[in-house]
Amino acid sequence: MRLSLAEGSLVQVFLNWTSGSVLIGYLLTLGASPTHIALVGSVPFLAQVASPLGAWAAEVLGRRRSLSVLLSVVGRLLWLVAAFVPQMGLPAGAAPTVVVLLVFVASSFQAAIGTVWTAWMGDVVPEGRRGRYFGLRTGVLGLVGMGANLGAGAFLDAVAAPLSFQVVIAVGVFTALLGAGLLSLHYDPPTPRRQVAPLAVLMTPFRDRNFRSFLSFAVYWQFMVLLGAPFVLPYFLEELSMSFTQVAYWSSIAALTSLASTTLWGRVADAAGNKGVLAIGTFIAGALLPANWILAGLTGDLTFVWISAFFDAVAWGAITPAIFNLALVSAPKEGRVSFVAGYSLVTGVAGFVGGALSSPLLALFQSLPAPSFAANWTGYHTLFAVSALGRVFAWVLLRRVSEERAWRTRDLLRSARTAWRVSGKQWR
Repeated sequence: MRLSLAEGSLVQVFLNWTSGSVLIGYLLTLGASPTHIALVGSVPFLAQVASPLGAWAAEVLGRRRSLSVLLSVVGRLLWLVAAFVPQMGLPAGAAPTVVVLLVFVASSFQAAIGTVWTAWMGDVVPEGRRGRYFGLRTGVLGLVGMGANLGAGAFLDAVAAPLSFQVVIAVGVFTALLGAGLLSLHYDPPTPRRQVAPLAVLMTPFRDRNFRSFLSFAVYWQFMVLLGAPFVLPYFLEELSMSFTQVAYWSSIAALTSLASTTLWGRVADAAGNKGVLAIGTFIAGALLPANWILAGLTGDLTFVWISAFFDAVAWGAITPAIFNLALVSAPKEGRVSFVAGYSLVTGVAGFVGGALSSPLLALFQSLPAPSFAANWTGYHTLFAVSALGRVFAWVLLRRVSEERAWRTRDLLRSARTAWRVSGKQWR
């Protein structure tokens, strides 16, 4: 478990330096269109169709560690090709398309790795400690990501493009390969080889009624998030005219807050279950994140961006470990990797569809006149408002998911209010 913190930290640097503002900035430098921006944010989700293949290989081979290391090395080396696209002599306008395609292929390997790793860690981390452990892990990785973002932001602002982006991506690949080396040292509990057909791996999760209910929630949530998510960073960089360093500050505020919030939410999930934590987190992510992005654009005050970073950590500090743990507890231990693959597959398709729709929706909203109450209202704001409305009601689908010993959301909120009042009296 400690080794996973070190390995995950190295990989987090790689993930941050091959996504987010680094990847968006790289594509904009190469002349990307809004369609390219939307696709590069959504093709990693489409790549999750490779998840069942990873699950099938893990079932048949029974050697999750060796399989994960192999897939990691191949998938991460592909990013070196993406880094050297400017030197390939491609026709004008082709470079962004090539990068998007490379992101898709590399993400397919990452999706297969993630499926195997999730089931693997489900066997390593005791069920009663999963909330605390993955909450801590998420917080630590967020802190590492903060340092990576600050370093990358300062470097990108100081060095001319595209060399700056190429160096950042190449160093990220190096850290990822070091992470693969640590992955080879992980403890892998023995698992029996199972001769199963690929179609059986694909269909098994959909035969379980409770897991189908969980998948319904997960699909809806992923779709609604990806309707707006691909254009958050372009909005920051182009609409709000933020520098890469300022974007790094935003992610740093989120990371520092996340270090505390993920650990706290993890302890709550261990005690009260994941459903209530997930319901609260998704509501906050819908009600408070897009609202602050919109206010920043309407007022021109970046204070709302910094506020959104705080609520981003509070919301996703609840969502990330809770949805991960709910996927594990909703699936039986035997054949769990197939259930994880099913979850990855359907949420990947939902995320891709949402992300692919975001570009034409933005174009449609940009063509509409601004409302009379806000003359500087843009299509970005409408897109964020639609995504927010969908996120706010995600908790409704969670009610159909059964989780043993989970508290009702209202009881969790009531308990939190009581604890707040008691602590307030003690403080006074």
